[in-house]
Amino acid sequence: MEIDEDKIDDAVLALLWLTLHNERCAWKGFDWATTDRLHKKGMIGDPVNKSKSLILTD
Repeated sequence: MEIDEDKIDDAVLALLWLTLHNERCAWKGFDWATTDRLHKKGMIGDPVNKSKSLILTD
């Protein structure tokens, strides 16, 4: 059985949405590979920084 990374990305994006604070920031306690894929898709800002949160895009 192959892993459907798009479904994982959708689930993580939903969880990020649930942890929103300051309107567009979310805690980034998720797998680096997943947040990197979401960044490449343009759904979140660059997750590679010293901040403990990331920015969701429009």
